[in-house]
Amino acid sequence: MRLSCYSCLAAILFAPAVAGCGPINWTRVTLNHPFQAKDVAFIEPGKTRLNDVVNRLGAPNELQETPDGMIAEYDYYDSRRFDVDFGWPAGFFLPPGASMAPHQMEFTNAGAAANTFQVAFDGKGVVQYSGFSHPGSVPGLNSSPFGQTP
Repeated sequence: MRLSCYSCLAAILFAPAVAGCGPINWTRVTLNHPFQAKDVAFIEPGKTRLNDVVNRLGAPNELQETPDGMIAEYDYYDSRRFDVDFGWPAGFFLPPGASMAPHQMEFTNAGAAANTFQVAFDGKGVVQYSGFSHPGSVPGLNSSPFGQTP
């Protein structure tokens, strides 16, 4: 019987943290697949064809017609946020009525990045060039809110 009481108490105390209402919160939002250099290393100008690129990377977000052929664009967005509220536990220890006083001490570390990978094709669907528009701009996620990832 005591074990179930302790389990219920632990669940009640742990539930707000899981719901994002506790002192520590991690949030990450990623739209589309963020490609890395190893994901696109198979692309060789003059050899790789449009079908090969689409089979490996999926359909592009946008195809633009050019005088010489077309450009395929793969876009993505990556956002990360880490929060620690060191004042949160004070609400449990302050006397009644005093818990309404501000006791929030929140430290945040956040980063966001958007990137585009472009592949240019000639009129026959053969790759002419490829590259990232903002390489290295993807944010790092620290386990601490006090500094940035190198």
